Amino acid sequence: MPRFILIPSFVVCAIALAPGAAQSASLNGQISAYLRPYIASGNFSGSILVAESGKTIFENAYGLSDVHSQAANSVDTKFHIASLSFQFTAAAAMRLAEQGMLSFDTKVSKIVPNVPNGEKITIRNLLRENSGLRDPNDLPGFDDLLAFHQTPETVVQFIRGRPPVHEPGAPSEDEERSAYNLLALIIEKKTGLRFKDAMRREVFAPLKMTESGVDDDGPIAAPVALGHVDSGAVNLKPAPRIHFSAKPGNGSAYSTVGDEHRWLAGFFSHSFLSDADRQEILSWGHGYGWIRTVNHGLKEPAYFMSGEGPGFASFIIYLPKLEAEIIILSNAQMPIPTPIGFDLAAMLEDRDYHAPELRAAPLAADEVSQVIGRFKFGVDFYRPNATLELGTGPGGLMLKWPGGPDSPVLVTDGHHFIDRHYWTRFSVDDDATGHAAELTFGKFKGQRSPDNPSPSTD
Repeated sequence: MPRFILIPSFVVCAIALAPGAAQSASLNGQISAYLRPYIASGNFSGSILVAESGKTIFENAYGLSDVHSQAANSVDTKFHIASLSFQFTAAAAMRLAEQGMLSFDTKVSKIVPNVPNGEKITIRNLLRENSGLRDPNDLPGFDDLLAFHQTPETVVQFIRGRPPVHEPGAPSEDEERSAYNLLALIIEKKTGLRFKDAMRREVFAPLKMTESGVDDDGPIAAPVALGHVDSGAVNLKPAPRIHFSAKPGNGSAYSTVGDEHRWLAGFFSHSFLSDADRQEILSWGHGYGWIRTVNHGLKEPAYFMSGEGPGFASFIIYLPKLEAEIIILSNAQMPIPTPIGFDLAAMLEDRDYHAPELRAAPLAADEVSQVIGRFKFGVDFYRPNATLELGTGPGGLMLKWPGGPDSPVLVTDGHHFIDRHYWTRFSVDDDATGHAAELTFGKFKGQRSPDNPSPSTD
């Protein structure tokens, strides 16, 4: 699978809000209307909660928790939350530090031996995600790791002997899964508890998050959503099952929208963490499981995190000025929660936002013949020098990436489309003969190339 994450900012159909429109209309109704195209087209499955000043203004669930049993999602359904797990692990480590059980300046070699660069890496480096440890997801054999039960010790063992990617403290904008796997092991060693039990003691119990926990491959009380991936333009199919114990600290937590609401209320209070520690988290910018952003047209700085893992995707954002929060948990592995979340933030801030408008009828044969082809991109593309093929498949148009996936294509009109797998807008421009000469994917442009047997990279 590809190792990049797109944070799309596509515009399919703009809904321009007149000044004051957001205040005069029911936010609940606006949110429902905005979500309708996603739901009607089968492109969102999960739960959503929106709150402002501590009051829930929208809460609903959509889609199926299991496409085989046809069980419906509810607001009480538990979802695996992927990288939102970072936030819980960081909070647990910081609470241990406040109790004097950890020091941010301690070298990890003092606690866990034989970690690459362990004599240089501090607990603070792990929390800030700038340790330089190699990402297990990119290493040969990681899929085998997911196939069996693991512990924090066995997952850390997987990176022992692997050279670091950079020295600790160097700037990094990447998630450091290994750092948080290592934090999970350190939390076990310092508490004398299994990681799941330490997390319950330090995070879930104090905040009364009774429906949240760490999945170590044991049973989880129903209702629990099973993970799904896209299947064609509108359907979902079960995702391959994994052992979530192979993602301790970085992706093994599960929760509900209600418990995530309790998490945010507790985190931004003055009783769960010290003001100094919370400020350290929020001021860092990219670490501790949080990202500080002033992008996406937001009026004020905001704090968010997104996650995507086998069968699941998630997003939360907190808007300090409004004391508002948006929580989106999905059991479909598509990055849709992120654009939805930023659009709902725009709605709360009374700004323009964008909703998808999808064409129900497929393209006619002559329309298809005009847009299909192979398009060569440059070295600055997500996959350098890649050739993407816009072709046809059993379910309609497909955008074929070199090495996979073959992504289903949703149609806006005869020249504008959405890559369903990455949920990113793309378009084609015609030449003088009326056939596609250029494909624009996000901010990148690919030129039509001569026919060749299959998509490729140089």
